[in-house]
Amino acid sequence: MGSENNCRVCGYDWGEPPWGASGQEPTFWICPCCEVEAGYEDGDVESSKAYRAAWLAKGAPWSDPDEPHDGLTTEERLAHVPPGFE
Repeated sequence: MGSENNCRVCGYDWGEPPWGASGQEPTFWICPCCEVEAGYEDGDVESSKAYRAAWLAKGAPWSDPDEPHDGLTTEERLAHVPPGFE
């Protein structure tokens, strides 16, 4: 269900690919939802899943108070995690 525009950890829709058009060039953006840094803490499936587990254990908080909430529940957002990173 997810796409190249979605966070590998929480499924947040960045609006453009956080790993670049090729999927190989990380932007190092910080996700406003889970606070993962694209290209650092989500470089592979295992690290993405570990970061997700830690974020969920904290109650899956929305991290950036300056970025408006996307209106999705955690479960709805997680449904958009890119394939292979679920």
